[in-house]
Formats: sequence, structure tokens, C-alpha cells
Amino acid sequence: MPTLSSQISEIELKIKSLISENTRLKAQMGDKDQRIFELEKENNALITAFKESEDRNVALKTANAMLGSDDYKTKTKLKINALIREIDQCITQLT
Repeated sequence: MPTLSSQISEIELKIKSLISENTRLKAQMGDKDQRIFELEKENNALITAFKESEDRNVALKTANAMLGSDDYKTKTKLKINALIREIDQCITQLT
């Protein structure tokens, strides 16, 4: 049967081991948190770039339609009609 002092020594070693493992895991968690932060930042930048690309795409389609492309004539006519209605409403409100 182990003596009391040897049992205490074993417990101390286990506690030191657990403390060491806890410290290692905290550091690892900090690294993971930093990586998550960086990925979220990158994701937000990509989302912003994607939205800007979508806006640019819509603007290019509209410009293409204005230049007389057959693909977008109907869309262009609808936009022009909507703009004319808005102008008419503004004129009505001014009078």
C-alpha cells in the first residue's frame, strides 16, 4: 500500500499535469478564436465585394440596355416608364 506522502506526490503530479493541459488548451482556444475572427473579417470583406460586383453588374446591364441591346429593351422601357411616372408625380406635387 502506498504511503500517504507518495499518494500526495502522485496527486501533485496529476494536478500539475492538469494545469499544464489547461494552459495548453486555453492557448489553443485563443488561437482558434483569433482564426475565427480573421475568417469572419475575410467573410465580411468578400460579402461586401460580392454586393459591389452585383451592383456593378446591374449597372452594366442597364448601360447595355441603354445602348440598344435587344435583350434588355423591355426592361429598359419599363425603367424609363417608371422614371417618367416619378417625374410626373414630382410635377404634380409642385403644382
